[in-house]
Amino acid sequence: MLTKADIDWSQETFIEGEGFPKDTLGRAQYALFLTNFLANEGYTPPSTSKEVKRNYVLNLNSEWGSGKTYFLKRWSEDLKEHFPTVYIDAWKQDYSDDPLMTVISSVISQLKEQADIDEAKSDFTVPKRVIGLLKAATPALIKTFSKKYFGDEDFIDLSDVAADAVTHLLDEHEEKSKAIDDLKISVAEWVSFITDNPQGNKQYPAFIFIDELDRCRPSYAVEMLETIKHIFDIEGIVFVVATDTEQLQHAVKAIYGEGFNAQLYLGRFFDSRFSLKAPDLKGFLEAHVDHTKLSGAFLDERGVKILPPNPDGKATLRNISVVLDAFKMQPRTAIQIADRAIAILSNMPSGSNIDLLMLTTLLCFYEEDSEQFLRIVSELFESKNEEKLVTYIQNRFHKYKSNILVEVDFKRYGGTLYYNDNKVYEASFFTYLIEIFSSHFDTNETIGFFDQEHNDNPPKKKPFYGFKEALQSCNSEESVAISYLKDLYNVEKYSGVIPAQYQDYVELASALDWIDGDSSSGDA
Repeated sequence: MLTKADIDWSQETFIEGEGFPKDTLGRAQYALFLTNFLANEGYTPPSTSKEVKRNYVLNLNSEWGSGKTYFLKRWSEDLKEHFPTVYIDAWKQDYSDDPLMTVISSVISQLKEQADIDEAKSDFTVPKRVIGLLKAATPALIKTFSKKYFGDEDFIDLSDVAADAVTHLLDEHEEKSKAIDDLKISVAEWVSFITDNPQGNKQYPAFIFIDELDRCRPSYAVEMLETIKHIFDIEGIVFVVATDTEQLQHAVKAIYGEGFNAQLYLGRFFDSRFSLKAPDLKGFLEAHVDHTKLSGAFLDERGVKILPPNPDGKATLRNISVVLDAFKMQPRTAIQIADRAIAILSNMPSGSNIDLLMLTTLLCFYEEDSEQFLRIVSELFESKNEEKLVTYIQNRFHKYKSNILVEVDFKRYGGTLYYNDNKVYEASFFTYLIEIFSSHFDTNETIGFFDQEHNDNPPKKKPFYGFKEALQSCNSEESVAISYLKDLYNVEKYSGVIPAQYQDYVELASALDWIDGDSSSGDA
């Protein structure tokens, strides 16, 4: 049984030249649990009782953004020390148009490497019958494949076989059945070649990881599943097929029709399913967004000030995540909005000030409902609706309890207040919306104190005279933080960023969409 020492992701690592940061989402514990679970399902050693080898297929259900590619690559790399292990990125190889060829070639090349066998040697060969299982549609490609992996004796070069003959073999049920049996025997022998090596320390079962299947062409994805189910149900081998199962169901329906029961169909391919949940939004954004561009040092260098100011870029990103969470933004959209906010900051001229909470809130409103956004920035909310903006904010967000972080710099006030240095306070994002956001977009309002309980509808407001004066009546961390924000708002001229400027920023940045593109270690 493996231990935490065998799967340790506490440090950054490199796999085939690609960097993988340390595990900040606690995923290593899942890899350890699944390893021991699948090892027990795939193999019972003779020391325990009678030796038993079994085939097992696990569906790792992982929605976009939960980090399945990072998870699978680090996991499979660690397992190579203990088990015969193959990692296949199905999406990168679906150009072959033949899932069987993809799996066979990957198994041979990767197991050869783990067995320390020279590529030129033919210890790992494929019986000639197996040629009939490969598609005849690409004879040139199969010819190249056959030269690389098929031995000379008792094996044949596909260049000597006409495409019509291959098609004929595929049509012959008995020949196909024998070919499958031959392939299973060969794969089992390749695995045992590694596990029986007295100089090695690898044991059963063998692990084969299939990643990115949901991103493949629907026909290729379905054929890959059929290949695993009917050809690679080999004792002593466990498959881990990572998918966004909901997306894979769409692929199945694309082949069999919208009325087809894709969920039931997929269920027949897997023995069990393990769902890798998406992390909390804060951790998710830290893994996907460059928070260094939100740090105090980076912004100071560019001459840009944000509200609330936080030297630590992660604290600022955390505040952004609080806003995104309040709007219940989906992972893809959350990344887009955070990147848009950073793009705006990066393109602001030196000497600019902007309320980042306000900007992010407006980006969310725009993404959610562009007409509602226009009502807010046009300061026409009340004329277009029966309720004031502050009342709308109160009714919509009053149940949202998450807090933003505000680092108060007491040195600004000459050391005459509570502290002579900085201190971090928390304040409700809801309170910020009521007392600062709504006032900025209401021409009849000014920044002041709302009734702390917010029981009035709309809440009543008292004048704000400055942080020193306000601090005398502050009775909570939240009131200190909000008072500090209001003081900065007036003294640092954040109030000077008029709604029309926010509108320009948001509409310009929202025209920019980042394409998911290829999967990466960060994500995907």
